[in-house]
Amino acid sequence: MIEIIAAVITTIDILIIYTVLQLRRGRLMTVLWTTILNMLLPLIGFYMGELAVQYFAGWSQALSGIMLGLIGLHVLLDDAERPTMIKRMSPFFLALLVSLDAFTVSVTFGMMQLNKWLFILASGFFSIIFSSIALLSTGRIHFINGKYIRYLTGGIFIFIGVLSFII
Repeated sequence: MIEIIAAVITTIDILIIYTVLQLRRGRLMTVLWTTILNMLLPLIGFYMGELAVQYFAGWSQALSGIMLGLIGLHVLLDDAERPTMIKRMSPFFLALLVSLDAFTVSVTFGMMQLNKWLFILASGFFSIIFSSIALLSTGRIHFINGKYIRYLTGGIFIFIGVLSFII
């Protein structure tokens, strides 16, 4: 169950970023690339996390908690007010930028030895749902404020990081 919650939390940034950007061209390709990369990069991250566990066996829980907390801090401190250059990017490169955080988070989840296939399938499912909602509703959803959702997501990452560090 934690894998599904983690997938929702890690893919919510897709909804935030694509809602803020309000892209008008290349939407279908952006959705497809985002979904593919949001499944492929976590798979690579899980294997890297499992490999890191072998080298840092005694420290893996603490390291994963610290990494996840730092990712949450990065999400909180990230400035989403610079979307001008992003609107000119190709759908693949934009999807790659959005999906890179799923890689780093999945390294941490690989260290925690969560169920990788459940996380990857849930991540793919929620990435296609969130990117479709965000890209099909550009300018129509006024109650979504990217800044507050970003704060919530960053806070949850920090909370999970502290919990995994303590437990």
